[in-house]
Amino acid sequence: MNGKFRIGSVLRSIAVNTGWLFIPKVLRILFALFVTAWLARYLGPEKFGILNYAIAFVFLVGPIMRLGLEGVVVQEIVRAPEKKDEILGTTFVLRLLGGAASMGVVVLAIALLRPGDTATRTLATIISFGMIFMAYDAIDLWFQARVQSRYAVYAESAALVIKNILLIFFILTNAPLAAFAWGWALETILGAIGLVVVYRARGFDIKKWRVSWERSKQLLNLGWPMILASSFAVVYLKIDQVMLGQMVSQSEVGIYSSAVKVSEAWYFVPSVVSMSAFPFLVQGKALGEAAYRKRFQQLYDFLAWISLGVAVIMTFAAHFAVVLIFGEQYARAGTMLSILTWAGVFFFLREALGRWFITENLLIFSFITNGVGAVVNVAFNMILIPRYAGIGAAIATVISYASAGVLACFIHPKTRDAGWMLLKALGVPLRAVVAAARRSSGPGDS
Repeated sequence: MNGKFRIGSVLRSIAVNTGWLFIPKVLRILFALFVTAWLARYLGPEKFGILNYAIAFVFLVGPIMRLGLEGVVVQEIVRAPEKKDEILGTTFVLRLLGGAASMGVVVLAIALLRPGDTATRTLATIISFGMIFMAYDAIDLWFQARVQSRYAVYAESAALVIKNILLIFFILTNAPLAAFAWGWALETILGAIGLVVVYRARGFDIKKWRVSWERSKQLLNLGWPMILASSFAVVYLKIDQVMLGQMVSQSEVGIYSSAVKVSEAWYFVPSVVSMSAFPFLVQGKALGEAAYRKRFQQLYDFLAWISLGVAVIMTFAAHFAVVLIFGEQYARAGTMLSILTWAGVFFFLREALGRWFITENLLIFSFITNGVGAVVNVAFNMILIPRYAGIGAAIATVISYASAGVLACFIHPKTRDAGWMLLKALGVPLRAVVAAARRSSGPGDS
């Protein structure tokens, strides 16, 4: 087998699995363009900002629940499928405890940071309650390892549709703000129920799961760098909205959040592609270093093409898109979106880089690079938000994504090779032009 990413033989299942993973993500985009836009218009910038501040705050403590186990669990199941009940049972319990701890952290942190803000505290508590049920995502990891994500898609899609139907109902009935927070929590709860149903339908039984103390230590030992890496990642992903709420106003959070919603609409693409390819990248090490490197470079190039194309289009269409989707009251978000869209280029590459860290057993560098991104984001937000509000937050986001996604790779010799591969991917349009020029001036023209 050669090292190319193309449809055929073994890699055909990547394309099929990727197609299934795209379904709930595309549904989420469609709902975001319709329901979230409707919700933003209904609530207005201030209330929409309060809701998104609470969501961002809960997102910040998400790594406590996930425990950095996603890639580690998939890799362990691929390596030892006969141990699946022990791996899944241990993962479930660890995440259950992590979800409860996350909820406690959210409630305490909101009470300390915003002692008189009962509205935000209520919303954050409701949304964080749903995190406890994300323990059932262990089932999703099992289907990922088997490259059978369509079964998890059934559950996720059903939960997503029901959640958005509820949001529409709440809008039509003039429901209070807390009702919309319950919509977010119920999506997670319904998704967990759906995962159990499809798992049983496939002939598996969660009653066979068992918890192993030794396995829990192994998973945590493998995953702790990813816990720290994820913690830093969410800082540079979501801290901007929290800092805007603390330093400017909830209304500015609402306007900025509308730009974020559009800019992040495509962020599922690198995750889905990398997730589907990951089991085969793990196995690809046996094919030899040249084939293994070629697969990763082609993955980087593919993601670079997509992200650069979206960035160029959205740079010119940003204002039109924001006003069309969210209305004139969010028009100031157009400039923010034209800046934020370039952060996506580095986000796309960072998703694939994360898989490289796992296959190379260099998870500590995922922590380091994300740490660089977090520090850079907080520092630039501190400087730019007081001067430029949401536009400053957008600029800080692009700088931090570039720092974590590419520049930080040059800090250490072990990751510099990956850094050069990423820079090569960023130059893929130029490489394509040069290649086309060489073909046009081939032997027939000499």
